[in-house]
Amino acid sequence: MLVHEHRFIFNWHRSSWDYRLAFFIGLALFGHVLCFYVFHIVYPRTTSLLPPSAQITVLNPNNLRDKSFLSWIEMNDPTQVSAPRFNSTLVPQLIPPYEPIFSTLSPELIPSLPSPPQEQGVPSIFSAESLLPMRTRPVEAANQQFFPSRLDISSTLDKRTPASLPPLPTTTLLSEPTSMFIGVSPEGNTNFVFLRQSSGNHDLDQKAEQFIHTVKFLPHPVQSWGVVTFRWGGPKNDSR
Repeated sequence: MLVHEHRFIFNWHRSSWDYRLAFFIGLALFGHVLCFYVFHIVYPRTTSLLPPSAQITVLNPNNLRDKSFLSWIEMNDPTQVSAPRFNSTLVPQLIPPYEPIFSTLSPELIPSLPSPPQEQGVPSIFSAESLLPMRTRPVEAANQQFFPSRLDISSTLDKRTPASLPPLPTTTLLSEPTSMFIGVSPEGNTNFVFLRQSSGNHDLDQKAEQFIHTVKFLPHPVQSWGVVTFRWGGPKNDSR
């Protein structure tokens, strides 16, 4: 019984150094170093790349390689593939000749009623006109300004400028411009005229249509289309 009790008594003379403690400390240190080496974080280097310089490539039509590339672009142009074909011969068949609806209407004039005579009272001697008479300045006749007629042609007819332009028609009435969509034949004659914007006067619209038929445009291999606008002006006064 005494033998078994001696193992529970601490021996003060026993050495406190144990090689196993140093072994476990070294093993733990080596494990930490190995883990730091295997699982260390590597940050990539931060390098800034310069933006690419601007480059311009000029295609030379005389070069065989560039010419084939330009031909391919022209053949695969989406505007040429998807755009509908325009046949000028179908225009007069599909669009009837324009005639304003008010050309056959005659406006009814309302008779003017005579205005009742104004009652004049007895003038007062203390009125401002009698006490402070004022001289009225004579009214000078306003100079009448002359605005000549003008013909504006759209940019689609720049190559078909008129070879000779007759004197433009004039009017004494204040009217809005007359705009027409016209077609010019390869010979230079106006073979299609469509009223685009009326001036509000049927006679002026007819004048503009008759005038545009007399204009001779420059010849061109194909039919041309464009807009012409008459800006109406008055006749020149030669009496001044």
